[in-house]
Amino acid sequence: MYSAKVISLQLKEVERKNSPCFSTGPVGEDLYHWEAIITGPKGSPYENAVFKLDIHFPLDYPFAPPRVMFKTKVYHPNVNTYGNIFLKMLNPAHFRTNNSINDTLFVEEIARIYVEDRAAFETTALAWTVEHAGGP
Repeated sequence: MYSAKVISLQLKEVERKNSPCFSTGPVGEDLYHWEAIITGPKGSPYENAVFKLDIHFPLDYPFAPPRVMFKTKVYHPNVNTYGNIFLKMLNPAHFRTNNSINDTLFVEEIARIYVEDRAAFETTALAWTVEHAGGP
């Protein structure tokens, strides 16, 4: 199956790069179900936090996007309270290799707070990080 070959190649690439910011790989023997762990960036409200994500690849991957969700609750303009990530590039109608950060869709209320009251955003992001991801 073509999707399994592509996923396997991407797994090898992830392992080769060995990022200090995240780790990811299959859950057990299921190549189509991965878990990712992201470490919060230094100098952010997420610093020292550990966030878990759930990734499911469809059988027609890479022609359809994976379903990616935060398992760890996070306060972020691109993530709703259920862990759904709002990136246009994860929408089947827009899934392309040339998507950029400008294609990002925001959770409007969190984005509004981010823009209008940055201190309130950082306070809430830090509180959620401490409570749900073991941060500072």
